[in-house]
Amino acid sequence: MTYDYIVLGAGITGLALLKTLRRKGYNNILGIEAEKEAGGLCRTFYVEGHVCDIGGHFFQTKYKDVEDFIFGAFPKEKMYQIDPRISKIRLDGIDIDYPLEANIWQLPLAKQVDFLISIVRNGEAMGKPEPKNYEEWIRWKLGNKVCDEYLIPYNSKIWGVPSHEMDVDWLHKIPRIEVEEIVRDSLAKTQDVEKYPAHIRPYYPLSGGYGRVIEAVAKDINSFIKFNTKVNKLQYLENEKVWLVNNEYKAKNVINTTPWPDLYTAMGKPAEIREQIAKIKYNKLVISLFETDENPAPYHWRYIPDLKEQHHREFFISNFAKDSKNYGTFTETNAERFDADNLTFKGRNLFNYTTPAAYPLPLIGKTKAITQILDYFKPKHLYGVGRWGEHQHHNHDVCIKHALDFVNLSLIHI
Repeated sequence: MTYDYIVLGAGITGLALLKTLRRKGYNNILGIEAEKEAGGLCRTFYVEGHVCDIGGHFFQTKYKDVEDFIFGAFPKEKMYQIDPRISKIRLDGIDIDYPLEANIWQLPLAKQVDFLISIVRNGEAMGKPEPKNYEEWIRWKLGNKVCDEYLIPYNSKIWGVPSHEMDVDWLHKIPRIEVEEIVRDSLAKTQDVEKYPAHIRPYYPLSGGYGRVIEAVAKDINSFIKFNTKVNKLQYLENEKVWLVNNEYKAKNVINTTPWPDLYTAMGKPAEIREQIAKIKYNKLVISLFETDENPAPYHWRYIPDLKEQHHREFFISNFAKDSKNYGTFTETNAERFDADNLTFKGRNLFNYTTPAAYPLPLIGKTKAITQILDYFKPKHLYGVGRWGEHQHHNHDVCIKHALDFVNLSLIHI
């Protein structure tokens, strides 16, 4: 049997691809998933009465077709709208609203002055040329003070690579606030909550964690997925013009939604893309669930730039998962920083989970590299879609959008 399409990975991108392929009339399709269930990074664990999402997942999107996709599987009536989502940054023992640049006025006066002087004397204001790596760029844009006390330490914690090795082409992910806005917000002691942060009024399930949404999305497609199946071998049969997966499954087309470095090994490490694969890297996170004797904070989550703390983000899950046990918090920690014997969050550690992959690293040269990889395989009908297939730090709504567009638009030209 030869499938029309095999989709590698059954995270949110893989699920969206499989469901949309079916809606387009393709039934001769197969998903291959290494885990025992679908959902990838959008799953939820339930531990001793606590909800523990794999990261901070809420639903809010600017794409109408993505909204229809999610609410078509999980009705809006089963969700509630968080208004507003409250995100804080812990800086020198003080919690201020995210993003820092729009809320400098919440800092002590002396620190406000230091930050503002540094910002207005930034490289951009001095007419210096725009840099090409992340560390130099944020110093050029915001001055040294914000960078040294917040952005550089926080990003070193989450990414696990030096900031000067990171590119600038991912900066659409973070707020872009101009100096004039920063000064105006500081003088007015306010911020434009309609602009910053993004996803200020997201939806979240009334019952259970965000994984409930993904379970609903997967419900009618699970029978098309081979679970507990890792891709150990992927080869192109030139004489048949088909792909062979694990010496068992053949397909005319393969859509990859998994990390390319893993697939590269399964393909026998072809020399033609060795240089490009070297620039495609990702990190792993450890999700740790804690229980405390009282609510640690009245927020939804908090960023922790302090290098003395292992973790970089805290999620106060009992503040938004309505049926989660009280006083539950889960944290994210870069796996390379994680030390189970020296946890820095104060609480009873109930659970730790290491993700197989978490974030594509925005290293210098990776955009050109992934473009060349995709171009190399496209003539052989091997494609990449979503966070891992495109090696871009997409939120899950963007992953869904790209999956929908691939099936509804791109297949016309294949």
